[in-house]
Amino acid sequence: MDKKLRNRYYILCLGFMVFGIMIIFRLFNLQVVEGEKYVADLQRRVLKEGEIEAPRGKILDRYGTPIAVNRQGYSLYIVKTNITTSEMNEMLLKLSDLLEKNGDGHVNTLSRFLVYGPPVRFNDMTEQQIYSWQINSDRLNMKKEEVTYDARELFKYLRDKKFGMNPLYSDEQAYRIMVFRYELLINNWNFTTGGMVLLARDVSRETVAEIEERNHEFPGIITMTEPVREYIDAYEEAHVLGYIRAINSRQYDELKDEGYDNDDLIGQTGVEKSAERYLRGKNGRVTFEVDANGNLIQRLVTMEPIPGHDVVLTIDTNLQKVAMESLARNIEKIRNDRRGPNYGDANAGSVVVLDVHSGAVLTMASYPSFDPSIYLAGPEDTEAQQKIIELTKDEQNLKALLNRTIQENYAPGSTFKPITAIAGLEKGVITPTSNTIVCKGTTRIGGRDLFCLERPTYGHGPLTLKRGLETSCNLYFYELGVRTGIEALTYWADCFGLGRKTGIDLPNEVSGMMSSIELKKKLRNDIWRPADTAQVSIGQFDNSFTPLQLANYTAAIANGGRLYRPHVIKEVIKYDGSVVNRTEPTYTQIPLKETTIAAVKEGMVAVTSSIDGTAQEAFRGLPFEVAGKTGSAQTQSVGGRSPNGVFICYAPADDPEIAIAVVIERGVWGSNAAPVARDIIDEYFGLKAAGSSNGGLKPEKPLFNP
Repeated sequence: MDKKLRNRYYILCLGFMVFGIMIIFRLFNLQVVEGEKYVADLQRRVLKEGEIEAPRGKILDRYGTPIAVNRQGYSLYIVKTNITTSEMNEMLLKLSDLLEKNGDGHVNTLSRFLVYGPPVRFNDMTEQQIYSWQINSDRLNMKKEEVTYDARELFKYLRDKKFGMNPLYSDEQAYRIMVFRYELLINNWNFTTGGMVLLARDVSRETVAEIEERNHEFPGIITMTEPVREYIDAYEEAHVLGYIRAINSRQYDELKDEGYDNDDLIGQTGVEKSAERYLRGKNGRVTFEVDANGNLIQRLVTMEPIPGHDVVLTIDTNLQKVAMESLARNIEKIRNDRRGPNYGDANAGSVVVLDVHSGAVLTMASYPSFDPSIYLAGPEDTEAQQKIIELTKDEQNLKALLNRTIQENYAPGSTFKPITAIAGLEKGVITPTSNTIVCKGTTRIGGRDLFCLERPTYGHGPLTLKRGLETSCNLYFYELGVRTGIEALTYWADCFGLGRKTGIDLPNEVSGMMSSIELKKKLRNDIWRPADTAQVSIGQFDNSFTPLQLANYTAAIANGGRLYRPHVIKEVIKYDGSVVNRTEPTYTQIPLKETTIAAVKEGMVAVTSSIDGTAQEAFRGLPFEVAGKTGSAQTQSVGGRSPNGVFICYAPADDPEIAIAVVIERGVWGSNAAPVARDIIDEYFGLKAAGSSNGGLKPEKPLFNP
């Protein structure tokens, strides 16, 4: 080998040897000399995993106007650190003080079971519930022999034994600590395995800033930005919209296998509940690196959250506002007009507006209403909590939380008469032009004397169906109903969906009742009599329907016999804009003769357009005709309480687009409810409101309350 080349080879080998020695020295230094230091440092850095809450889907009206949205808020979580029990209790008390100072609320699952007044007490629980809570493995997990029914004893047990608190803490301080410790207890597996536990949501920027500035005082406390639900001017739509609130213990037990945590917010009523599966998104994942003192070193999003789907409603918010304002205005007007059997006690009402060709609900108004935003408020918002208590207790019996359109039943009064007419026509008892039924002012049916309300002395004389509907003559329909028979009345009422649920996509719909031989036997253990049929034929006796059923039956008359399934959800849209689900109209065809529908429509048009029509005054000046029917029905307490006012209609009469049902509780006459429908028609068709709400004043009173 060349001498020059050999020297280069030796130099290269020497270089590798020196480099190798340096690496070995460095490894020795790291692993042996400084090994314990790095191992200890590594052990002080711990990875914690948690969820990133997914934004809840928005709720929009049919035109895209937002009703429920999200805004950015701040939440506080805690992760496990190496601090002692006493240090944790002290830190949690300090955190409670900070939140209280800044007016922020916090999670308080404990208050569902144990509250501090003072004194400490159980929160409206039975002994069985108290027992179950204490031994439940997902709750206190106590031994059977430790169970106590004395709230004070349980409080001492939790303070001294379960959570090891300093005896110098006052009861109030102990309870405030206990609230947080209980969250850690029921989330124990998640907490001890490195997960995050929610302590407070939607806290102020001031609280977040102080925690970050004084992080050494709050070991393990982590701040997160998260979406917060917000409702926009939702008073009018509250019953349709519903609200969200912290999941309760029963819901958690039912849904925990579906991935719900006991601190989740969940839809409780309305669309927020019925569309929960669409609105709820999929949470993301985040990893935190913290030191032994709980200080955040690094945050890494490992899976982005997937937002919930947006739900577009069929509701027209402008039309909804008009309906609510008209209800409030006309109820006040009725209270101040003390003519007839009016005790000045009208105080509530409801309106439903349907698209007659699809069953889409354009308006669903229930008055009085409530502000769903109060259910988003934390426990520190005493004003909101007081409003919730007042709504729940309902000492004025206004039932503001009740969606009257689907959860309240009303006797329909004379708005049922088109059903009696249909039954008589289909059975052949009458024809559209026959005048074989004569009103003489009085008649005797089944041993009972019945009277014509308008002309009790000499009556209306021979009446056609059109004239019978126009004047709403009770004697005409008494006779028609008795001739037709209860079986036919029951059959045709069922065909039009009266007395059974419509199947609308909202929770807690009630079915109502349709009078029948079987129902009387069940309720009164009595036989059926002809006078019962007479009362059923004018919408009394056990007839009791929801405003939605009345509107849907009216729509079926308007469109020629198609009974649609009403719906408030138009479509569901994914966050990327694609359509997840769109509600397609579904209906049942009612087996009616065209001549039957035509005859009933003619009579309903006469109600609003002829000089003797019971609702003629309210619809004066319209550029088209409206088909309607007024109704008045006595409430269960006859003396000292005004009858309900009921009105149904569709418009335009010759080419129907919408059907409307209005109920005003203690509204006296159906004609008093008609102006609300007029206001809605004016708004829907873009007409001037001048002249609306004039109100027809023809009284229509039931004869007696069976």
